[in-house]
Amino acid sequence: MKFTVVVPVHNTAEHLERCMAALRAQDYPRDQFEILMVDNNSTDGSAGILGRADGVRALAEPKQGSYAARNRAVREAGGDVLAFTDSDCAPAAGWLRAIERAFEAPRVNVVLGCRRPGRDAGLIRLLADYENKKDEHVFASHAAESYYGFTNNMGVRRATFEQYGPFVERPRGADTIFVRRVAEGEGCEAVAYAPAMRIGHAEMDGVRAYYRKMFTYGRSRQLYRHIVKTRPLTSAERLEAFRATVRDGGYSWASAAALACLLAGGMAAWSLGSHSRRWSKAPVR
Repeated sequence: MKFTVVVPVHNTAEHLERCMAALRAQDYPRDQFEILMVDNNSTDGSAGILGRADGVRALAEPKQGSYAARNRAVREAGGDVLAFTDSDCAPAAGWLRAIERAFEAPRVNVVLGCRRPGRDAGLIRLLADYENKKDEHVFASHAAESYYGFTNNMGVRRATFEQYGPFVERPRGADTIFVRRVAEGEGCEAVAYAPAMRIGHAEMDGVRAYYRKMFTYGRSRQLYRHIVKTRPLTSAERLEAFRATVRDGGYSWASAAALACLLAGGMAAWSLGSHSRRWSKAPVR
């Protein structure tokens, strides 16, 4: 078995069939990958859908949390490579092939890929262009303190996970903690970004969803900064990513101006999320 695909599931019944269809349609020998989907106390019928699904091994994890569900799947995994995505995501047909190509570089232990919105048009398309260009910039920088992770599109060598895992079972940020452990233990060359490794993210369906996500990221960083210190991108680095997005995307002046305004709103949402945690009296977990 080459790959184990790991997917935590919690109340995403409306997206499950699309996710499973995309995984079954991978342009890769079917006997060389397994699909492990872990129900994490769903109440919307997700467990029933998994139980009836063909070509999927359904597991259950009673401890609430997506990282607990992922750890449960890894304990059952038979693959040499772990491919992580989420149940509201649909990987492109060449997703596993792209991960395999990335791991042809022997120094690469973790690979992260391109994330596109479910409806890849309009203003959210501009934001997705920028976010993927930013990811490309960050993982080419060899500045480990700015590295982060996202388990909706991540591949990991099994041996690497056994050395630097499991995921810390916390509400958010365990993917970043894991990536930073690898980068600090193996060097920045161990973490790579592969633009050909694409998924469509159904939840990211508009600007409002993007701003909610930025708020969550800002808050999350405050919650895990006592475990691993991360450095936000500087204004100069963000400007460089913005310019590359506009240039490589062939943007008009109107599109460039629209993206600049959208990103200002995103930074405001991130800052608000960050400060909301500082103002909270809840204990750090």
